[in-house]
Amino acid sequence: MNVRGKTKYVISWLVLFCFLGPFFSLSALSVEHPVLSTAHTLYVGGSGLGNFTKIQDAVDNASDGDIVFVYDDSAPYYEDVIINVSIQLLGENRNTTSIEGGAHAVSIRVDGVTVSGFRINTVGDFWNCCGFYVISESNTISNNNIINNLRMNGIYLDGASYNTISGNLIENNKYHGIRVEYASHTVIQDNMIVNNRGYGIYLYEVQDSTIIGNTVRESFFDGIMLGGYCINNVVYHNNFIDNPGSAYDTTGNIWDDGAAGNYWSDYVGSDSDGDGIGDTPYLIPGNASQDRFPLMEPFENHPVDVVITISGGFGLTVSLRNQGIEDLLHVDWKSRLTGGFLFRPSERVMQGSIIYLGSGEELMIQRIVPLVGVGIIELSVTVGTTTDSQKGLLLFFFFIPFNA
Repeated sequence: MNVRGKTKYVISWLVLFCFLGPFFSLSALSVEHPVLSTAHTLYVGGSGLGNFTKIQDAVDNASDGDIVFVYDDSAPYYEDVIINVSIQLLGENRNTTSIEGGAHAVSIRVDGVTVSGFRINTVGDFWNCCGFYVISESNTISNNNIINNLRMNGIYLDGASYNTISGNLIENNKYHGIRVEYASHTVIQDNMIVNNRGYGIYLYEVQDSTIIGNTVRESFFDGIMLGGYCINNVVYHNNFIDNPGSAYDTTGNIWDDGAAGNYWSDYVGSDSDGDGIGDTPYLIPGNASQDRFPLMEPFENHPVDVVITISGGFGLTVSLRNQGIEDLLHVDWKSRLTGGFLFRPSERVMQGSIIYLGSGEELMIQRIVPLVGVGIIELSVTVGTTTDSQKGLLLFFFFIPFNA
């Protein structure tokens, strides 16, 4: 081949490469390697084909990344659940998907577990039992009701760091509400902790953790105890209400975020400028710690959003609908009946507490029967910060609302 022929040959190949090269390049770039996922959902209870009858059986058959979904149809589940695989364990309804009996209702022994949507009650038959017992890291325990349990902690993190406890109702348990020992980087947030027979929150050798947005009420001991070697923990936007001692801090920690601290029902300071922050710090017993910016009113991270309905007829009925996106946990209500010439009821001011009301759910909170008297009467009802009233005519046993 002469020089001119060789030149034409090279030019021809260059032209062909320039024309087809992008297609080869694009083709190479567009090759996608399939991502294989074996994660799936296992079901417990209910009537579905292949559903497990026990939670533990489903957990034992699950793999990392799976979801175990538990229906409330077959509740209560009488078992101790031990989790040794990184799964999401989800209950259908935190008020009805119940685990009862046994010692530790749920034990988490592996990292990366989420447990949500369960009611843990009547658990515990010996000392140091737990609703949730955790010895691993990076787990989340959220939106559970842990109530009416025997001789036990609600949630116990035992040498377990980097865990989150949020949105739980922990009430009327026979030891500490939340107990954390030998751990760090724990988040305890937005829990309702009421009437537990130990400390509301008990920490020992806990570092670099955050306690925020919780309400701790009516504990047998202090609302919160930061015991030995608890350092660099931050506690703010919490409500400590009607505890025999609100808090105790043996080593000195941080009790505000630099602008706002916590609400203390036993704070006696004033607020001269009306900014909602006490003029003087709240002193924490134990190691001269202080909340520099105590709140004058309870902190509300998720304001109560409810509709109150007062109905007449044979007596009076008060219903409540939760129209907010958050579940209501342990919300107090009060009613006052005035006017007319009343024989019954003899008590005109009544009150109670809503333990749990899910988003979108409705609940009758009061019924006054018999209602006996004559005249114009009015019933006023307050739930959280919401108040509604109904005026009407009472004719012996019947209440006829105005503008009904």
